[in-house]
Amino acid sequence: MKNAVIVSSTVILAALAIMLVPLHVSSHANMAEAQESSMMGENQQSMGSESSESTEDYTTMQNTPLSKASDNVTVDFTADPIIQANQLASIQMHAKDTASGAKLSHVDWAITVKDPDGDIVYKTTTGHSHTGNMDFKVAIPEAGESMVYLTTSSIGNTMMGMEVEPQGRTHTMLSGSPKGFAKDPQNDFGSRTFVFPIYVQKIDQKHTLQGSIPDTALNLEFSTTSNKIVAGQPVTFVFTATKAQDGSMITHPDMQVVLKTGNYIAAESAPVEGAMTMKGAVHGHTGVMTLTEVFPSAGHYVMDIQIQPSPLSSYMWGSADTRFDVFVSEPTGGETVSNASTTMPQNTVNIVGLESPFFTPNALNVKTGTTVTFVNTDGNSHTVTSVNPGTTNPDGTFDSGIIKAGKTFSFTFSKPGTYEYICTIHTHMRGTIIVS
Repeated sequence: MKNAVIVSSTVILAALAIMLVPLHVSSHANMAEAQESSMMGENQQSMGSESSESTEDYTTMQNTPLSKASDNVTVDFTADPIIQANQLASIQMHAKDTASGAKLSHVDWAITVKDPDGDIVYKTTTGHSHTGNMDFKVAIPEAGESMVYLTTSSIGNTMMGMEVEPQGRTHTMLSGSPKGFAKDPQNDFGSRTFVFPIYVQKIDQKHTLQGSIPDTALNLEFSTTSNKIVAGQPVTFVFTATKAQDGSMITHPDMQVVLKTGNYIAAESAPVEGAMTMKGAVHGHTGVMTLTEVFPSAGHYVMDIQIQPSPLSSYMWGSADTRFDVFVSEPTGGETVSNASTTMPQNTVNIVGLESPFFTPNALNVKTGTTVTFVNTDGNSHTVTSVNPGTTNPDGTFDSGIIKAGKTFSFTFSKPGTYEYICTIHTHMRGTIIVS
């Protein structure tokens, strides 16, 4: 009991002392790169060539164990491999002597976690661990690359003018336990600073639902096109229905949605009266359904879902219900609503969706040899397919295949002319490329 009292006193003193330790920010280490290719077409026609783009996207990366050393102190860092926005994520850190690999006893920690915008989402300057371990959990509201800044410090012989008992000082635990302090070498290393990245993915929840028809099941995947859901700003949710048995896409599902927080209903699709689509439903021709909402305030919302097949569906399961959680952040003043029409790169066409003008710009004038990139900024999947003038009949000049939300397709126009194109899923979507 005497030793326990001494150690407890040391911990209190350590908590006071760590307030004097500055939190330094070191430069970033080389980050692992993640590239995702969007292969939407492979054929090269006499009129031009197709190409795909590769982009580095931290919101799709997984976390791997990291280890960094500084002046004979090493910190091992581990985060959950897959972390999604607003998901409580586990982080473990271990301080050890680099030369021997043994952990350090009685180490102080000052930790700050910043999201991709640089906003602090977690901070402690009074962390302490007896065996070199420091574990904590944090929910990060935004997808992307967040950073963990930490300073780890030793406990020396004195603190605030008072002598620290030997068992409360930092030792290299060659014995494997802080109880072996009498034989373990003391390690008064001072302080070391480290920076580690955390990669956070967008919301991506998949529920497997049992249908009301016996022995039927489907997957309903829920994701968002935004890295962060912010009150007062529109966010597009994407629902994808697939067959649970083999993962194949379910065509023409119908869905009803109720979005609420507490007793307050923020949005509700048409009520189910008889057939689900009697008064309208969220529908997906390709099994992909989208819904854009603006949340009036920050907080926890739930999205209640009822889904059933239409008469044209490729799979019949009867009906199924589920619920998804949505966490909305307060605006910080740094968020801006992007205006694609004013920030678009040159020779880029945004696929904006089923509403007119469908493609932005709807008619694009370019010179011979120009590569035009089509970017799907809508939540729905679309195609970019050249057609004979005034028809919906493909002419074989270019065809992107299905372009999922956020993906791109590029084509080089090597001959002059007027090229009409459509989305073969939503054939009323029509655009033109004029090459001179």
